Amino acid sequence: MMDSTVLQAQIDSLISFLASHCSSGKGLGTTSSAIYDTAWLSMIQTPPNSTTSSHFLFPQCFTYLLRHQLPSGGWTSYATAVDGILNTAAALLALKRHHSLLSSSPTPPQPIQQQQQQEPELDNWPLQHRISQAESALHSMLLTWDVATTDQVGFELLVTRLLSLLQDAGVQGLSDFFPGSTTLRALHDAKLAKLPANYVYQARSTLHHSLEALVGYIDFTKVGHLKEENGSMLASPAATAAYLMGLAERGMWDEESERYLRGVLDRERFEGEGEKDDGGVPCAWPTETFEVTWVVTTLAEAGVRLGDREGEVIRGYLEEGWRRQGGLFSFFPGGLVDADDTARAIMALRHLGTKVDVESLIRTFEAKDHFRTYEGERNPSISANCNVLSCLLMMDDPTVYAQQIVKTAKFLCEQVYTDSVREKWHINELYWMMLLSQSLATLFDTIAANPSLEAAIFQLAPELQEQIPMTSLHVLTKVLGSQGLDGSWANGTAEVTAYGILTLSWLAHLPWIQQLGRMHGINFITASIESGKAFLEAHKHDWKKGQYLWIEKVTYASPVLCEAYCLAAAVIPVPDFTGSTGVDSDGQVVYRTKESLFVSEGLLKGVLKAGQLMSLTPVFRNLAPQLLRVAEMQACYALGFLQRKRKELGIFPITGGDEKYMAFIPLTWTASNALRVQATAGHGHGHSGGLSNYVLQEMMVLSMLNYQVDEYMETAVERDFLGFYGGSWGSLEAVREAIGQVFEEFDPSGRRRSIWGNADHTPTNLKEIRSTLSRYVRHILLHPAVRSAPASVQARLTKEMQTFLLAHVQHAADNIHFAALNQARQVDNSMSREHETGLPSPPISEPHDPSSPPPSKRRRLASSSSCSSSSSFSSSPLKTQEQQPKIFSPTDSRTFYSWVRTTSADHTSCPFSFTFYTCLLSHSRPYNSNKTENLFSKDARTSYVAEAMVRSLASLCRMYNDYGSIARDAGEGNLNSVNFAEFHLAATGAQHSGGVKGCSDGNQNSGEEHEEEKKKKNKKKKAKEELMWVAEYERRGLERTLGELGGLVGNGEMDKVKLFVDVTDLYGQIYVVRDIGVGVKRG
Repeated sequence: MMDSTVLQAQIDSLISFLASHCSSGKGLGTTSSAIYDTAWLSMIQTPPNSTTSSHFLFPQCFTYLLRHQLPSGGWTSYATAVDGILNTAAALLALKRHHSLLSSSPTPPQPIQQQQQQEPELDNWPLQHRISQAESALHSMLLTWDVATTDQVGFELLVTRLLSLLQDAGVQGLSDFFPGSTTLRALHDAKLAKLPANYVYQARSTLHHSLEALVGYIDFTKVGHLKEENGSMLASPAATAAYLMGLAERGMWDEESERYLRGVLDRERFEGEGEKDDGGVPCAWPTETFEVTWVVTTLAEAGVRLGDREGEVIRGYLEEGWRRQGGLFSFFPGGLVDADDTARAIMALRHLGTKVDVESLIRTFEAKDHFRTYEGERNPSISANCNVLSCLLMMDDPTVYAQQIVKTAKFLCEQVYTDSVREKWHINELYWMMLLSQSLATLFDTIAANPSLEAAIFQLAPELQEQIPMTSLHVLTKVLGSQGLDGSWANGTAEVTAYGILTLSWLAHLPWIQQLGRMHGINFITASIESGKAFLEAHKHDWKKGQYLWIEKVTYASPVLCEAYCLAAAVIPVPDFTGSTGVDSDGQVVYRTKESLFVSEGLLKGVLKAGQLMSLTPVFRNLAPQLLRVAEMQACYALGFLQRKRKELGIFPITGGDEKYMAFIPLTWTASNALRVQATAGHGHGHSGGLSNYVLQEMMVLSMLNYQVDEYMETAVERDFLGFYGGSWGSLEAVREAIGQVFEEFDPSGRRRSIWGNADHTPTNLKEIRSTLSRYVRHILLHPAVRSAPASVQARLTKEMQTFLLAHVQHAADNIHFAALNQARQVDNSMSREHETGLPSPPISEPHDPSSPPPSKRRRLASSSSCSSSSSFSSSPLKTQEQQPKIFSPTDSRTFYSWVRTTSADHTSCPFSFTFYTCLLSHSRPYNSNKTENLFSKDARTSYVAEAMVRSLASLCRMYNDYGSIARDAGEGNLNSVNFAEFHLAATGAQHSGGVKGCSDGNQNSGEEHEEEKKKKNKKKKAKEELMWVAEYERRGLERTLGELGGLVGNGEMDKVKLFVDVTDLYGQIYVVRDIGVGVKRG
């Protein structure tokens, strides 16, 4: 337990530091120095009228570059690939310009002389060698850069221009040689299309923050009137340096801008920020509004009360900013306003006692379906919208803003649902998850105290009642799954660990998570928070060591924000789930429950029972119990969604039979997703594994439909239609033709003349089958994710779906043939005692013409009887015969291997389902440019190995399914793997040679019968053992194939492939543990 007195003293010290800068007027900015901006300052030459002997205005900046060049020749990548590219490209340009200007000098440049005196080991690093090494390093960085996943401030403009300037400076082969060059150019052009270059002369815009990207394109003498009061270009040292250089080329100068840059170099450093006057400058300065408002709101929301004196100073500073810019704010005083800083500043003022409104915020930044951060942004910011939502909810009467609240909440849920989140201000997903959890918790806290707001919101958007729980549970899975064993997040990063603690604390406000916290003996949410707090206490020395987490042109660290978040996480109370949510008059968090928002006990009971069974499987033995608990709660909400979706789609008739599979479907996906999140935990900064709720729910729907089509094909097709016609060749062909007609819409070339002739004499029940299957096929093949897939993938899916349905027909034919073989054996063994038993010898399937009048009574596909009670036999001959192994003899040359690889594998739906899954993964959703290439359109080797993988997986699943379904299949007359002759090779000589023994009375043959029964059990046991051995052999092959595929597609895509494998494998393992299939009675 951390000492509250010590914590309060540290809080007071931090607030005092901020307040002193608010009153000094000197500017504040504690962000880390950036190689990129420092390089731009190092290239500024002295003004024309300068009396100094130096060629450059800030030689200390060039020294800073030399000191930080890596042995590889490049400069550091703080946290992202583009960091290294921008740092190295800008520093290389500085080296080239220094070399070009000073190469004729008989002595080395002053900065190099100083560096060699301080660090003699660099004597063998002359400037030309440094340049050569830097060029090589930059080439390597560009080759591996994934442009499509990059989203940092103005990178598309900055990198493009730097590469062009380097080419002008004599560095060859940079602009077009690397893989992402085309994508980069497209982004560059799209950015300028929104903010044309000539716009830079007319009004301030975000373009001014990246003015260096326009070197050589604009006249810098025409932008001076748009600089800030402090002399900067939108508080950017690099942009201001470019402005000064542009003026110098025209023989002009701006002393205010020079003073600004000198002020940046001479800025006051926060404890832990680094040495003063080291020559480095940050990527933005000052940043006082940003840092002050973030610290004040973060601490206040954790229950911290600010000191009266310091609070008054900060409030006065923010009130002045409010008046000055008409209720809007920038990250520094007087700058270009944005929604993010405005929302935080309004919240800070309200926490400090000044009630300001949100009218300017709404008027300036509200868009059609979200709030813009600023004009001209390429992608919306989830964190900015979280802050806007929290801000709206702080108003005295938030009901007035119900439409904006609903708009923002829907946007946030949609972003998470579709995995479209590309947070532009922070590299770690826990940051936006923390803000999202806070805004959702604040929403429900406000609703609980304001019933009119609840009515307004859920009347405008009733879907939020399901979307918000699903979103919050998705976040909870990510947070719990990524916590390390030491209690930390992001491999021991104190600041991110603070995010994790605060996220869980906010999530604990939500009613369904309170229910989750109370329904198990050990509260794992509380335990996780306490573990994180213990880590923070043990690492207090890291609280002021900011990490490179925040995004600007390059990522940066903020020791002030790091300390503020750590303090907030340390002081926020641990939830106990015994009361109600909110902050009471003493600033303590309390908790409320809203029973109407809880999951029903009946629904939860069914899902928990499924979870208990799943936990017995090998796949889930290592899944953390807390993640399974969250997955169960997710599955409850998803089950409600599935039940509504089934009615909405109306594809298959609802039979009213046993549908216990419905409880398993959502849980298999949510639990497997949790398993993937756990497997990728500890990977450091960035994003955890797993799927979006969009992909999860679409696959749940597909799984449900696949269960339903299995049942439908077994009942409506196999039992009712084929059974009606005795399983004749004509009836089988009729069903195959009907399936072919279903696919004519998608493959007209497959059309052929109907067996019914030109006039449609198709029986009514077959028309109904065709109509039902058409609805099923159309739902899948016309899915937006499928329609957006490459044509080759659509064709593959179409063919695989048709093969799947035809496999059902073939499987039915095999079942009919299998039943007929058994009937024939029964006839042979019972012919001589037909009179005694009263059992007629049933005819084997006859070749009926399906268009002819049907028999008056549907023939059973399989029959069973028992002896009459008056029989003197101890057991009927048929009963004895049924206990003997039933061996399947295919009408063709199929072996078990060929059957399990073709008909049987296709019958599982696994192959086509995987292709559909790849379509979902590569489907681009709104605001999501993370579209990935479909596995089946990548290249030949990937497509081949992916198909080999899914075929092996399907075969494995079938064998597991059959292993657990032997008794059920025997009872229903279904063909099972163990019915193939290969599983009875060792037992063929043990069959009875003389048929069934005659009747006996008493216990005359009891000993023989007991021995015979023992042999039969041994045969069955041996067959099952053989099947399991073959299945495990198949598993070893599957694992090898997965290894090959991983080498072809990379870890990110392979993680998603493994999730599909986990789900499919889980179904097979569940069948081994317990048969969950829908029983279909035949006869």
